[in-house]
Amino acid sequence: MAAGVVSPSRKVVVRALAITASLIYLAAAAMLLSAVEPLGLAYEWAARLVGVFGATFAAMLLMPPGRARSWLKLQVAKHLFRHRYDYREEWLRFTHRLGDVRPGEELPVRIERALADIVETGDARLLIAGASGRLEPAGVGEWPAGASQGTVADFARLLERNQRILDGDALRGAAATPAATEEERELAPRWLAEDDSIWAGVPLVHGERLAGLVLLGHPPVRRRLDWEDYDLLSVAGRQVASHLAEAQGQEALSEARRFHEFNRRFAFIVHDVKNLASQLGLVARNAERHADNPAFRADMVATLKDSVARLDGLLQRLSPQAVRADAPRVASPMALLEAIAQRRRAQHPIRLTGRPDIHALFDPTRLETALDHLVQNAIEASPFAEPVWLSVERRGLEVEIAVLDRGRGMAPDFLRHGLFVPFESTKTGGFGIGAFEARALIAAMGGRLEVQSREGEGTRFAVVLPLADAPEERLSA
Repeated sequence: MAAGVVSPSRKVVVRALAITASLIYLAAAAMLLSAVEPLGLAYEWAARLVGVFGATFAAMLLMPPGRARSWLKLQVAKHLFRHRYDYREEWLRFTHRLGDVRPGEELPVRIERALADIVETGDARLLIAGASGRLEPAGVGEWPAGASQGTVADFARLLERNQRILDGDALRGAAATPAATEEERELAPRWLAEDDSIWAGVPLVHGERLAGLVLLGHPPVRRRLDWEDYDLLSVAGRQVASHLAEAQGQEALSEARRFHEFNRRFAFIVHDVKNLASQLGLVARNAERHADNPAFRADMVATLKDSVARLDGLLQRLSPQAVRADAPRVASPMALLEAIAQRRRAQHPIRLTGRPDIHALFDPTRLETALDHLVQNAIEASPFAEPVWLSVERRGLEVEIAVLDRGRGMAPDFLRHGLFVPFESTKTGGFGIGAFEARALIAAMGGRLEVQSREGEGTRFAVVLPLADAPEERLSA
């Protein structure tokens, strides 16, 4: 544009013409009212009122406001501008509408509205490509009979290959034209080809893959599709396809995460079931030797009760409404270790040392699960008569809970690269999950898990938690 030359926008031109038309209408109405006055009618005011309202009603009946606005914009674009669309204005409005997330309005609705606004139609319907390759209705628009079956996969593949705008009028024509090939007419579903309200179909292509199809109704002022419609709708369709593909990718990722979380939870539960089976197996074997010992029988009953309680807990953890872990609180780890030692003695010799007046900040449920894993691993690694040692000590501003065995130990390479890797285990039939879950549970409480091991000498796991010099009953903030 040359310097100093003013080029009004389409919006200014349309509004100026609308104001001019309104002024002409008002002038005509005034002339009509002036013509009534010389007649000397008895009800002159009523005649004037009827004349004004009659003229207004006739104008609105012949051309409603929405249709009048569209007709005016069409004539302005046709006679005063080189192009039908103000591409900058249309693209800004389109991207804003597509990204304008309103309460209760999902992406399919935004897609329909964004494309409908470009051609000023109130009818837009979205079909999404399903896993079978068919296009299936997904939007909120009204669908004709038969649309629930979607489209055949061959029609979807044709749109994916051609990537061209569908011309509804050409599809319903008597013969094939450049706007609607014979293949499109043959593969288009009957409900689509016979629906007179469909003006255009915009394929949503993302990375050479068809993500969906948007069917647009006729604009308020009916006209044929032209090259500007094809170009603008094609570009807008690709932009919409990227949004749709991103949303589908996010949904697939969310679903994969849910499956991953379930599989992770199930793997931990299978590991816990394996530990329970191993624990009960050892109790059964020890019962053959010590069944006559009253102390052993008491330990065995306690172990069986605990096993039932833990199985019930595992079933609860499988539920989608599993109860979340308790908030960390101030308590004595010694009481927890005594309970673990009591139920494990029927399975293997346990030795316990420590002070009950040492308090730490932890979640009892998480800590008990983590220690159960570590104690079970220590029992499985220890010779039959060699006890497993449990201890509680204060270490500066921290509390150390140790699990020590005199078993075969672990190689340095496995200690560095395999110990905390899921499904890596040196034990026959081991799952390689116990140490991994124990470390995760301890870290969730703000603690850490340390390990020392030598082959042929044994292993020492140390759970390190924050020290809390406070009464056991006081909960953390």
